Amino acid sequence: MPATNQRTFNFPVSQIRGKLRHEHQPHPGLVDALQDFVDTTKLHPVISDFYEQTTSYRLLATVQWKTWFKPFAFLYQGMSRLLQQLNLPFSNQQIEMTGRIVKVDEEQDSRQSPRAWIRTIKQQTVFVAIYSRHTSNQITYMNIALPLPFSTMVGILYAYEEQGQLHLTSQQGEDAGIYLAIGNYVMKLPLQEHFRIAAVNDQTLTAVHKMTLFGIPFLHIDYHIQKNQQTRQGISGHKEKVHIGTHQKE
Repeated sequence: MPATNQRTFNFPVSQIRGKLRHEHQPHPGLVDALQDFVDTTKLHPVISDFYEQTTSYRLLATVQWKTWFKPFAFLYQGMSRLLQQLNLPFSNQQIEMTGRIVKVDEEQDSRQSPRAWIRTIKQQTVFVAIYSRHTSNQITYMNIALPLPFSTMVGILYAYEEQGQLHLTSQQGEDAGIYLAIGNYVMKLPLQEHFRIAAVNDQTLTAVHKMTLFGIPFLHIDYHIQKNQQTRQGISGHKEKVHIGTHQKE
């Protein structure tokens, strides 16, 4: 039998499928400690603070679809509103993204310390991304799941510092990439993404998110991120029940 070029992916994959319908205990940040992923001594402290205390920040976003991709983005809008996933605006005007982060049950998700970042624009959900992490060959990756009907899109991002800025990319590191998980089958998609996060001062950051399809740019998002003046309340106290759409385990 001839050798196969099919690679087996050994990183953990979220087992959650469908919508995250209700939240449970709030959580302050996307990660517990940014230093688990990258040498933070070369980064401005506000970058670590944003990832560890994300709900203390306000996000303004400017979404720019590339001209060639706009017909596809327009056609997808109806479905994205229904799915409440990847539901980005078609307009390139700056708009505020509000968000909350909630813990997700480890047993249901099957990954380490998962938490969901639910982002909305004008009370319309645009993203539900469940953050976790895994370590492979001494590299710790951000392991991000976007639940879809009967499947999950997975972003494995490698973090590095360059000239005082934080970069997260799907193009470096053995595990890094964007994948689609259906049941126990995981396939790598021809998508790539790159984030660049920079400090403006001790209260303000900028971020750029770029995505490509088959190496061709199709999406560019600029973020202006500002620390809130008032401390948010209720991070460590209130609990609610969680009901998640269909999920399965290996």
